[in-house]
Amino acid sequence: MKKLFLIYLLIFMSVNAESQIKERSSSTSVYAGIGYKFVFLTNPTARNAYPFFQLSNGDFLKELDGFIGVSFNEKVAVEFSPAYLFSNSLSSDGFYFEDSRGSIFYYPVQTSLFAVPLNARVKFYPFTESKSSLNKVYLGVGGGAMYIEEEITSQLYVDISRENYIGVRSYQNDFWTYNYEILLGIKSFSMIGFGFELSYRFVPLDQPKTIPLVTSLSGNLNSANFMANIIFTF
Repeated sequence: MKKLFLIYLLIFMSVNAESQIKERSSSTSVYAGIGYKFVFLTNPTARNAYPFFQLSNGDFLKELDGFIGVSFNEKVAVEFSPAYLFSNSLSSDGFYFEDSRGSIFYYPVQTSLFAVPLNARVKFYPFTESKSSLNKVYLGVGGGAMYIEEEITSQLYVDISRENYIGVRSYQNDFWTYNYEILLGIKSFSMIGFGFELSYRFVPLDQPKTIPLVTSLSGNLNSANFMANIIFTF
């Protein structure tokens, strides 16, 4: 929780410093929007279990984002951005897990993963003086709390050949962690606009490796993301 507090503190300090340097003017505006995000997990263990695209059923690892924020002079913006990441896709590969019975091969037949990041973000528009399309480009940072829940039902076998069947087991775990992200995007400042964003999110996991779940076996749920969004300015 100390790390989470530091993330919020750094964001608050950067916003406060910016507001002290620049006086708010009539160009201050409030905006809100929704976005659809494609998520590519960069940890091999996590990506093997939850692939970016599942060819067999056409399912993506995806995320729905909402956001509401305030833009100051079209040079800096502060926003709150809750999101909902979810997937029911699964890889055709299984994994070994060692417990009191020894090393057992787990072959997932049903999975459920969802996460709820609750992030504060700061965006900077470094090219607002430019008369080209670069004036709509922004850089940003964000971070906050993140709730994760995972459930897997697996068939258990003696080994990867899946010839010696042991049985079926279901496992579930949910927990809170923290996350932080870096952003690069472009957006319009019109009343009803659109935007595109590339981001990289860091999600460290420190769960005990005593449960045969991906969130226990993976060191992180880091991801590279691409989002398209619609923005409403008031």
